[in-house]
Amino acid sequence: MRIIYFDIDCLRPDHLGCYGYPRPTSRAIDDIASQGVCFTNYYCQSSPCLPSRTGLISGRFGIRNGVLSNLGIGAEFNLRTTDYNGPHPDNELFPRQLRRNGMDTYAFSSFADRHSAPWFMYGWTEYHTPNLKGGHATAEEINNRLLIWLKNNARRDDYFLYINYWDVHRPYKMPAQWARCLEDCPIPMQWPDEDTINEHQIIKGPFTAQQQFPNGVSPYPLMPGSVSSRKDFEHLVDGYDASIVYADYHIQQVLEELDAQGVLENSAVIITADHGDAFGEHGIYSDHVCADNCIQNIPLIVKWPAMNGASRCDGLVVNTDLAPTICDLLDFPIPAEWDGSSFKNCLSGNAEPGREHIIWDCGLYAIQRAVRTKSHLLIRTYDNYGYPFKPVELYDMQEDIYQTRDISSEQPSLVDSLSSRTVEWIQQQSLKGPIDDPLFRILRDRLS
Repeated sequence: MRIIYFDIDCLRPDHLGCYGYPRPTSRAIDDIASQGVCFTNYYCQSSPCLPSRTGLISGRFGIRNGVLSNLGIGAEFNLRTTDYNGPHPDNELFPRQLRRNGMDTYAFSSFADRHSAPWFMYGWTEYHTPNLKGGHATAEEINNRLLIWLKNNARRDDYFLYINYWDVHRPYKMPAQWARCLEDCPIPMQWPDEDTINEHQIIKGPFTAQQQFPNGVSPYPLMPGSVSSRKDFEHLVDGYDASIVYADYHIQQVLEELDAQGVLENSAVIITADHGDAFGEHGIYSDHVCADNCIQNIPLIVKWPAMNGASRCDGLVVNTDLAPTICDLLDFPIPAEWDGSSFKNCLSGNAEPGREHIIWDCGLYAIQRAVRTKSHLLIRTYDNYGYPFKPVELYDMQEDIYQTRDISSEQPSLVDSLSSRTVEWIQQQSLKGPIDDPLFRILRDRLS
């Protein structure tokens, strides 16, 4: 079995054709989706980048692995080890668990450099960092190394190949020509309209409408200096969509090489992200500073050999579920201390997985913990970092996907019910072993 895993930073599912987006941003991704399963309610349990990938690679929730921020006290990874300082088998890391059971693991990624996370590199068969740019390699630079490797190694058996592209993360630095295929395709989102953007001008903080770049001047053709009008917003979305086109082009290069080597048809392909980005939600533009739905919701597309065409899964799934699912599909044991649950049955068409709710959190800018059900999202804010978050907000996610109207005062019983789920969840995590909740460690450190 060969598994090709694409991890595309900051990718929102609602900007992909296979999720209903009408602009031609994702032809290669859409082709894989036509042969597999698209998950519509897949979320990262913690955001942003470092917490999300820590959840994936550790199989554990952020409250237990210790990482809820990109830096500082909230980025201290907890890993139970043996006497020789390797991870304990019950607390194994995902790529090591694959390798422990006979599958080689290869990575092409600048993530460990970018986030000073050397533990992310532990135990891979090979870990390729394309250059010394401190984690700012482009997809082209990744592929320059990766395609050579594939020419020599694609036909090997039993490997997991992790490919990480960062180009969809702001700033959008690729040449403006990458937006040309979008010129005749108007942006479909009608929100935020001109009035909403005008209201956002008074909001202060990083990545708000008036704080895109110092002095309101952008050095990048695909990004406006500020978002002062609907025209500026469309300029920004064009840049974001062009960056997806760019990443998709490099995905296509990889798929073509696998096909040329005769192994694509019988390989598993997984396409996902670490988190999404806000485009006006709570007055934030093209970044990920909070626990809003648009940040936590990420694409998951899985093509597994012998699948029967495209299908969708609408169950609530979290990214800590993915490592145990892959192990389950491979008939590998799942480490006892992992928090995720396998959704293998959904991929075989036997059942739709689904948690009743997901608890997620964010600890880099705003410090928040949230409860997401199929219908509602409750966000509790412990430090708003100057953004316009109230201590408690409730949204109807079926009627108000952009979170424009807080209904917490109208449904106090639902607020209480969802709040109790958070308390119960924290209690459940504490039963697995002592925890010092990193969310509150971050808060204490910020207030000290």
